[in-house]
Amino acid sequence: MVPWQLTDIHGAIGACHLEDLLTPELGSQPLVPDEQGQCRIPDVEAEGGHERLVEVIEPLLLSDQPNWVMLPASEQEQRLAWEQRIGDRAEIGFGRGWNALAMSQLNRLGTAGRMIAARMTSADAAGVEAVLALDWTPADSGLELLFSRVDGRPDGGTDPGDLIRKGVEAVSQPEALLCPGNGSDGYMEQLIPAFPGLGDWVQPEVRWLFPEASVGTLGVAGNLFGWAWLAQGYRLGEFTEKTAILAMDEGALVGLSIMNPVEA
Repeated sequence: MVPWQLTDIHGAIGACHLEDLLTPELGSQPLVPDEQGQCRIPDVEAEGGHERLVEVIEPLLLSDQPNWVMLPASEQEQRLAWEQRIGDRAEIGFGRGWNALAMSQLNRLGTAGRMIAARMTSADAAGVEAVLALDWTPADSGLELLFSRVDGRPDGGTDPGDLIRKGVEAVSQPEALLCPGNGSDGYMEQLIPAFPGLGDWVQPEVRWLFPEASVGTLGVAGNLFGWAWLAQGYRLGEFTEKTAILAMDEGALVGLSIMNPVEA
């Protein structure tokens, strides 16, 4: 297997740069929305949510390396428009769970590549805007992708239980499980039916962590924020063993990735 280094990060969450939010303590102050409940990225001219996505994603596409673009599940209605606009420059997927498939594709390819995700709001919608791009490069040491799979039903209502059980078979007890959202936004309710299959993953030794709790729920972009947060944690010694990232939202796919730190 190829170890991977997160060699660069790009983007913003609200008016904040990512570097300011990935603090050494791995916990910054939550972003404070304005009176309309918004925390928008400044200097984006478009007003509609779809148009704002296009405006922030296109400049991040690399011309000399493969790109994977993860869009909100609601953008699936615009799939054809996205394919026509950037389909020749990027693999396109919808919902958080798709990222596990993208990481698996990157791992098989074995060359440097960029993961991009964004969550933007329309003029009258509340929420925190975020756009992130993570550059992954194969190296002699770094994070090895032990397991990365997706499961899902096109009509929704996906049960993550089977996927979780496969993850438990691969790694009986990770050091930590990174969970989607902030813990109070409903994402984790999908996991409740799968609890019987979690085995030792529910033991006190396994830390269940919510990276977005420090900044607010970020939609699909929150998945990449979790990856950046995890890589930073390994660099700072917060993590030293295997960790798992669970990716799920209102989209049809649930994804699970398990990483292992590898020394040169």
